[in-house]
Amino acid sequence: MIDLAGCPCTGKNLARLVHPAILAVLAQESLHGYLILERLADAAMFRDQPPDPAGVYRILKTMEQEGLVTCAWDLQSSGPARRQYTITSKGVACLHTWLETLVNYRKSVDILVKTVQSSLDIQKKLFNSIQIKSISPDK
Repeated sequence: MIDLAGCPCTGKNLARLVHPAILAVLAQESLHGYLILERLADAAMFRDQPPDPAGVYRILKTMEQEGLVTCAWDLQSSGPARRQYTITSKGVACLHTWLETLVNYRKSVDILVKTVQSSLDIQKKLFNSIQIKSISPDK
Protein backbone atom coordinates (compact mmCIF):
# COMPACT_ATOMS: atom_id res chain seq x y z
CA MET A 1 0.00 0.00 0.00
CA ILE A 2 1.22 3.51 -0.82
CA ASP A 3 1.82 5.78 2.20
CA LEU A 4 0.37 9.24 1.50
CA ALA A 5 0.35 10.46 5.12
CA GLY A 6 2.52 13.52 4.43
CA CYS A 7 1.13 14.21 0.96
CA PRO A 8 -0.76 17.45 0.29
CA CYS A 9 -3.48 15.25 -1.22
CA THR A 10 -4.64 14.43 2.32
CA GLY A 11 -5.80 18.03 2.72
CA LYS A 12 -4.25 18.26 6.17
CA ASN A 13 -2.16 21.28 5.24
CA LEU A 14 -4.65 24.08 4.83
CA ALA A 15 -2.30 26.82 5.99
CA ARG A 16 -3.90 29.44 3.81
CA LEU A 17 -7.20 28.91 5.62
CA VAL A 18 -5.71 29.73 9.03
CA HIS A 19 -6.21 33.44 8.31
CA PRO A 20 -9.99 33.34 7.93
CA ALA A 21 -10.23 30.80 10.75
CA ILE A 22 -8.45 33.19 13.14
CA LEU A 23 -10.59 36.12 12.01
CA ALA A 24 -13.76 34.05 12.45
CA VAL A 25 -12.74 33.07 15.98
CA LEU A 26 -11.97 36.69 16.89
CA ALA A 27 -15.23 37.91 15.31
CA GLN A 28 -17.01 35.96 18.05
CA GLU A 29 -14.97 37.39 20.93
CA SER A 30 -11.61 38.85 21.91
CA LEU A 31 -9.22 36.14 23.09
CA HIS A 32 -5.73 35.41 24.33
CA GLY A 33 -3.44 33.63 21.91
CA TYR A 34 -3.68 30.30 23.74
CA LEU A 35 -7.49 30.35 23.55
CA ILE A 36 -7.31 31.14 19.84
CA LEU A 37 -5.15 28.04 19.40
CA GLU A 38 -7.68 25.96 21.38
CA ARG A 39 -10.60 27.19 19.26
CA LEU A 40 -8.70 26.50 16.05
CA ALA A 41 -7.76 23.00 17.25
CA ASP A 42 -11.48 22.32 17.80
CA ALA A 43 -12.31 23.31 14.21
CA ALA A 44 -13.00 20.45 11.81
CA MET A 45 -10.18 21.38 9.46
CA PHE A 46 -7.59 21.02 12.26
CA ARG A 47 -8.85 17.94 14.10
CA ASP A 48 -6.25 15.58 12.63
CA GLN A 49 -3.38 18.04 12.77
CA PRO A 50 -3.65 21.05 15.11
CA PRO A 51 -2.28 24.34 13.81
CA ASP A 52 1.34 25.17 14.53
CA PRO A 53 1.37 27.56 17.54
CA ALA A 54 4.42 29.47 16.29
CA GLY A 55 2.75 29.87 12.90
CA VAL A 56 -0.48 31.14 14.46
CA TYR A 57 1.38 33.71 16.56
CA ARG A 58 3.31 34.79 13.47
CA ILE A 59 0.04 35.24 11.58
CA LEU A 60 -1.45 37.20 14.50
CA LYS A 61 1.57 39.53 14.48
CA THR A 62 1.19 40.06 10.72
CA MET A 63 -2.54 40.64 11.12
CA GLU A 64 -1.80 43.22 13.80
CA GLN A 65 0.67 44.99 11.49
CA GLU A 66 -1.95 44.96 8.71
CA GLY A 67 -4.57 46.46 11.04
CA LEU A 68 -6.84 43.39 10.98
CA VAL A 69 -6.52 42.80 14.73
CA THR A 70 -5.39 44.79 17.71
CA CYS A 71 -3.47 43.44 20.61
CA ALA A 72 -3.36 44.70 24.18
CA TRP A 73 -1.89 43.32 27.37
CA ASP A 74 -4.50 41.87 29.70
CA LEU A 75 -3.34 42.74 33.19
CA GLN A 76 -6.72 42.12 34.85
CA SER A 77 -6.61 38.31 34.87
CA SER A 78 -4.93 36.39 37.62
CA GLY A 79 -1.57 35.04 36.60
CA PRO A 80 0.89 36.47 34.12
CA ALA A 81 -0.07 39.23 31.68
CA ARG A 82 -1.37 37.91 28.37
CA ARG A 83 -1.85 39.45 24.98
CA GLN A 84 -5.56 39.86 24.17
CA TYR A 85 -6.44 39.93 20.46
CA THR A 86 -9.49 41.78 19.08
CA ILE A 87 -10.70 41.95 15.48
CA THR A 88 -10.87 45.45 13.98
CA SER A 89 -13.41 46.86 11.50
CA LYS A 90 -10.80 46.25 8.78
CA GLY A 91 -10.55 42.65 10.02
CA VAL A 92 -14.33 42.25 9.78
CA ALA A 93 -14.24 43.65 6.22
CA CYS A 94 -11.43 41.20 5.44
CA LEU A 95 -13.53 38.35 6.88
CA HIS A 96 -16.42 39.34 4.58
CA THR A 97 -14.03 39.16 1.63
CA TRP A 98 -12.78 35.79 2.86
CA LEU A 99 -16.38 34.54 2.91
CA GLU A 100 -16.80 35.48 -0.75
CA THR A 101 -13.45 33.87 -1.56
CA LEU A 102 -14.35 30.66 0.29
CA VAL A 103 -17.72 30.44 -1.48
CA ASN A 104 -15.89 30.77 -4.80
CA TYR A 105 -13.33 28.16 -3.67
CA ARG A 106 -16.16 25.79 -2.82
CA LYS A 107 -17.68 26.23 -6.29
CA SER A 108 -14.30 25.57 -7.87
CA VAL A 109 -13.69 22.57 -5.62
CA ASP A 110 -17.13 21.15 -6.50
CA ILE A 111 -16.23 21.38 -10.19
CA LEU A 112 -12.83 19.82 -9.53
CA VAL A 113 -14.45 16.97 -7.55
CA LYS A 114 -16.71 16.17 -10.51
CA THR A 115 -13.75 16.29 -12.90
CA VAL A 116 -11.66 14.00 -10.67
CA GLN A 117 -14.57 11.56 -10.25
CA SER A 118 -15.11 11.47 -14.00
CA SER A 119 -11.39 10.99 -14.63
CA LEU A 120 -11.19 8.14 -12.13
CA ASP A 121 -14.26 6.52 -13.68
CA ILE A 122 -12.59 6.69 -17.09
CA GLN A 123 -9.33 5.38 -15.60
CA LYS A 124 -11.16 2.49 -13.95
CA LYS A 125 -12.89 1.56 -17.23
CA LEU A 126 -9.57 1.71 -19.10
CA PHE A 127 -7.84 -0.38 -16.43
CA ASN A 128 -10.64 -2.97 -16.42
CA SER A 129 -10.60 -3.07 -20.22
CA ILE A 130 -6.85 -3.70 -20.24
CA GLN A 131 -7.17 -6.40 -17.58
CA ILE A 132 -9.98 -8.14 -19.43
CA LYS A 133 -8.00 -8.12 -22.68
CA SER A 134 -4.88 -9.49 -21.01
CA ILE A 135 -6.85 -12.20 -19.20
CA SER A 136 -9.01 -13.24 -22.19
CA PRO A 137 -7.70 -16.33 -23.93
CA ASP A 138 -6.77 -15.82 -27.58
CA LYS A 139 -9.00 -17.65 -30.00
